Amino acid sequence: MTDTNPLLSDAFPIAFQTIEPAHVAPAIDTALREAEDALEGIASDATPLEFAAVLGALDAIHDRVQRVAGAVAHLNNVRQNPDLREAWTAALPKLASFEARAASHPGVYAKLQAYEASDEGRQLDGPERRYLTLTLDAMRRAGAGLDDATRERVEALKSELAELGNAFQNNVLDGTNAYHLDVTDEARLEGLPPAVKRRAKQLAEDAQVDGWRFDLQPPTVMAVAEHAHDRELRRTLLNAYDQRGTGEDRDNRPLIEAILRARRELATLLGYDHWADLQTEDRMVGHAERAKTFEEDLWQRVAPHFATERESLHQYAQDTLHVDRAEPWDVAYILERIRKERHDVDGEALRPYFSLGRLQAGMFDLAETLFGWTITATESPTVWHESVAYYEVHSNGERIGGFYTDWFPRSDKRGGAWMMPLRQGGPTVDGGFEPHLGAISGNLTPPDGEADAQLTHDEALTVLHEFGHLVHHLASRSPVKSLGGLNVAWDFVELPSQIFENWLWHDEGLDRMARHADSGEAIPSEVRQRMRDARTVGAAYRMARQLSFGTIDLALHTSYDPATHGDAVQHARRVLQPFQIHENATRDGFLPSFQHIFAGGYSAGYYSYMWSEMLEADAFGRFEREGPYNPEVGRAYLEGILEPGNAEPPDVLIERFLGRQPDPAALLKRNLGLD
Repeated sequence: MTDTNPLLSDAFPIAFQTIEPAHVAPAIDTALREAEDALEGIASDATPLEFAAVLGALDAIHDRVQRVAGAVAHLNNVRQNPDLREAWTAALPKLASFEARAASHPGVYAKLQAYEASDEGRQLDGPERRYLTLTLDAMRRAGAGLDDATRERVEALKSELAELGNAFQNNVLDGTNAYHLDVTDEARLEGLPPAVKRRAKQLAEDAQVDGWRFDLQPPTVMAVAEHAHDRELRRTLLNAYDQRGTGEDRDNRPLIEAILRARRELATLLGYDHWADLQTEDRMVGHAERAKTFEEDLWQRVAPHFATERESLHQYAQDTLHVDRAEPWDVAYILERIRKERHDVDGEALRPYFSLGRLQAGMFDLAETLFGWTITATESPTVWHESVAYYEVHSNGERIGGFYTDWFPRSDKRGGAWMMPLRQGGPTVDGGFEPHLGAISGNLTPPDGEADAQLTHDEALTVLHEFGHLVHHLASRSPVKSLGGLNVAWDFVELPSQIFENWLWHDEGLDRMARHADSGEAIPSEVRQRMRDARTVGAAYRMARQLSFGTIDLALHTSYDPATHGDAVQHARRVLQPFQIHENATRDGFLPSFQHIFAGGYSAGYYSYMWSEMLEADAFGRFEREGPYNPEVGRAYLEGILEPGNAEPPDVLIERFLGRQPDPAALLKRNLGLD
């Protein structure tokens, strides 16, 4: 099996179409066995105190395991079936156990310490010195200096957390797929965009039922939330979406308690007061208290504007919906109506300007103009679904990478949007360049028939966001793979993604990326201005929402004590109350479906969305001043922010690009329209 196992092949790109669930276990076992042997080789007394033999070998170990595991994780996200899920679930404890052992291996730790004290180690500089320092710090935080029994318990906890996180994510996916709402009275669909109605009709026909069928895929839920005049329809669907992680046989509430307990114990064993300090020590903020201060300070600035918006929403609900107050299922609908009434901006009417094909061509043009890249669609038999496309990227005639795009929802695909680094490339010792490989995925509004998919402006922003992550991955020039691409501080990693969204607000970016599907005309200048004016509609509400997520995340991972605070879901209700549309609006299903902090990598790190947004709002100011398509600024951004990865500290990179420390005022000015 291993001789022909596509998961163990170095072929580029990955032959996804040949990967079967039966390949997973032997590939994972082989990769881990080879990695364990390599770790023992590094720790051996016979291994010389040289960079290639110690740190270079360690870098290669992690890269090899990630290549195999990353391909399986990706398929489990985009083309899951029961056999693949079972194989991946069985592999997770092995992978987590290995990562825990590798991170705290006493022999490797001792060898690294010896190398640091050697003549070569003392003279080390640049990315190699940073890799040594960061690796020693990471191993210390992972428990490398602990006794054997404690390290074994740390390993067991990490394995347990990997299994719990996977179960949490599976429960949300199952909850999404288990629900449908059938509507037979067409009058209840008033206000919905025609494309949404057509998809609902098709789902009903596929299920051989009368009327229209609505699922919990994000494009459907958001369309109903924003446009359905039927308030009960909005309430029903949004409440169902909220309850995805609480259904029978897929209840995440016990998992939340188990995850938080394991994280508390793990942090204590490693010498930290709580999980948040462990998580933030190697990030830009440095410790949890600074993250909390950042969130609290921003909330104090946003809260008065949120209070004003909240009263306006309630008043609108009373005047127009003829109800006592706005509820959570009213907010998106009211904000959409305000955008239309006050600024004459209709998100659905703008869809023809945001055809996916033209949008992609425009963002590829942006990369070509700023970075000198050429992005070309390439026929590839390696895709996992017929709707997936593959592209290759060249810079100055050199292939620097390839990537897949997978944009539309399917029942076997997780929700949301994301970028997956599949191969970390970079400069090679012989002076060549190994190409990177990545994939960007989403759940956008699918095409209507044979026509190109037409997106909302928000969906178009999502495409640019994930492309920004991809660019960060493809741009890496770090000689150490473990420092390349997205392997940066967690509160820095969203800067390259969020900054790309700005071009879809700027005139020149809209000229190049947004053209009418039929006429080819650009969005009229007066419409663009109304779009920008409408951008601040609900801005304080959206910031409050993001700050609420960061606040409960930090609260659960710093001060939460089940003996004192009781059930985590009820504790979340109390903590989140100030950020809500009214005092009883907190949804108890929110926490059990909060995959970012329980199944993703954002535990004690959700604050980083706002932190990175602060950085990118200020950084884009340089593009605004010097030209959004200015190749000189693009080159400075490429070389100063993207190519180094984590080869230099992130605060050094951003200060070099800006010429100063970042200023939060840029974020408040842009989002809230403040001077």
